[in-house]
Amino acid sequence: MNARMLKEKSTADLVQLLPGVEKQLCEARFGLAAGRVKNVKEAWKLRRTIARIKTILHEREA
Repeated sequence: MNARMLKEKSTADLVQLLPGVEKQLCEARFGLAAGRVKNVKEAWKLRRTIARIKTILHEREA
């Protein structure tokens, strides 16, 4: 998910989205460790998405 799409979402939507993305990252990490997941870049993308969400939420607090 890119930054433009995330900025269009409401704060409540972002707060609800964050735990789901964090769970996906956890599953991706376990999958990589177990050798079930072939797409290594997926974990990288999820980490970046989490960072974007947290940044947008922090900007809106200020």
